[in-house]
Amino acid sequence: MFEQILTGILVLGLIFQASGFLVRDELVLRLLVIVGMSCDIAFYALQPIPILQSVATNGLLVAINLYLVTLIVLERTTLAMGETEKELFSHFPTLRPGQFRRILKHATWRTTEEDQTLLLEGRPAESLFFVFADRFEVEKRGRCYGAQGPAFVGELVFLRGGESSASVHVPGGTRYVEFNSAGLKRAMRRSAPLHNAMLALFGNDLAEKVARSVPIEADIARSPGVAMSNGSAAAE
Repeated sequence: MFEQILTGILVLGLIFQASGFLVRDELVLRLLVIVGMSCDIAFYALQPIPILQSVATNGLLVAINLYLVTLIVLERTTLAMGETEKELFSHFPTLRPGQFRRILKHATWRTTEEDQTLLLEGRPAESLFFVFADRFEVEKRGRCYGAQGPAFVGELVFLRGGESSASVHVPGGTRYVEFNSAGLKRAMRRSAPLHNAMLALFGNDLAEKVARSVPIEADIARSPGVAMSNGSAAAE
C-alpha cells in the first residue's frame, strides 16, 4: 500500500511537470513545475532509505524556480511598491511594473520648500522631471504662461539633447521626481521594449499638453496688471 502511495506521488509529479511544459504562460509553467518537483522530493524523501542526493537536487531546482516566480510577479504587479511609487506609476500607463521598477533606480523624490526653477532656457539639462503640481510656470523668451500638471518637464531636451527651450518654475511645496538623464538613457538603450514604452509615454504626455495648452497671449491677458494693457488690442 505504501509503495502504491509513493508511485502515485511520483506519477502526480510527472503530470504536473508535463502540464507545465504544455502551457504558454511562464508563471503558470513554473508554478506547475514547482508542484511537480515537490512531489519528486516527497517521493525520494519517503523511501525506506531516503535518497538525499535527489532530494537536494530537486530542492535546489525548486528554490531557483521560486526565485524566478518572484521576479515574474514583480514584473507583472505593483506588489511591494509604496503608495508614492504607485501614485507615480499611475502616470506611466505605457510601462509594465517591472519596467517602471527599472527606471525608479534613476529617480530621486523631492519637495520644494520655496519657489524653484527646474530648467533654465538656453542651458543644458542633466535631469528629466515629473512634476505633481496642478499648476506651474513656463517662461520662454521673456514671456510666461501657466502649465498644467502632473506632467513631465524637460522631455524634449532629454530626447533631443542640446539646451532647454524654456525655463520652468514650480511653486513652493511642489512634489516632483528627478530622473538622472544619463542613467535613464542607459536603461533605455539596454532594453528595446523599455525604450519603446518610454517613447510612447512621452508622446502621450506631449499630446495631452497640446490638448490642454493655452495660447501665450491669452494666458498673459488673464494675468493681473496685463489685462488692461491688452484690452484695446483684444477689442480690435
